[in-house]
Amino acid sequence: MKNVLLMDSGSGGVNILKECVKICPYCNYLLYCDTENLPYGTKGKKELYEITKRNLEKIYSFFKFEYVVLACNTLTATVIDEIRKKFSLITFIGTVPAIKPALEENKAKDVLVIATKATIKNNKLIKKYKKSGIKLLPLNDLAPLIDQNLDCLDNLKDYLKLNLKGQFKAIVLGCTHYQALTNQMHEVFPDVKIYNSANGVARRLLSFVGKQENINFQVQIFCEQTELLGKFWWYYNL
Repeated sequence: MKNVLLMDSGSGGVNILKECVKICPYCNYLLYCDTENLPYGTKGKKELYEITKRNLEKIYSFFKFEYVVLACNTLTATVIDEIRKKFSLITFIGTVPAIKPALEENKAKDVLVIATKATIKNNKLIKKYKKSGIKLLPLNDLAPLIDQNLDCLDNLKDYLKLNLKGQFKAIVLGCTHYQALTNQMHEVFPDVKIYNSANGVARRLLSFVGKQENINFQVQIFCEQTELLGKFWWYYNL
């Protein structure tokens, strides 16, 4: 059984984990929720690299991972290239906004990408499609708000109404945390289609691991703050 580590700064990685278990149920999973350094979206590349390097070295001391899923758009956008060089024997899988499928079904002017400032600034895919006319909206405060309101996400409907303005037919979730608000977004914007990265990440992992028989997945979650872990456990029905 392959050992797979997933990393994020809070609850967002759970969205990726659930899809990985669904698509690729052949692995021993450890999700590391780095609540100590939450949020990642407000930090610079150098700090995020040091945080990621330190966390990987710490985790490897007790969990010998073969694959690492950076279940965070910000980490992927800022440090994945350097981290791959540092840990060259490990396979890294990043998380990027699902802009391509959104553009296959919508005009660029109708696509709104919401993400952290760090992701919008550094993500290669966003840079590639920026001139196409897609709308970009940085929301640095939303990920922490989601973690704080997992037990009552309807509290954030007013936030969505206030901040997600303008004309759009598609919302691309450029932060794994945002997927927790899918139901609320559908209620606030009933005619808008929402795109997330989870399925693409899970299928990418499957392409490395391959299908196996007679193997059941295992899941472990490591979280510095037990209060937040309880919220994750309750909300995501883990």
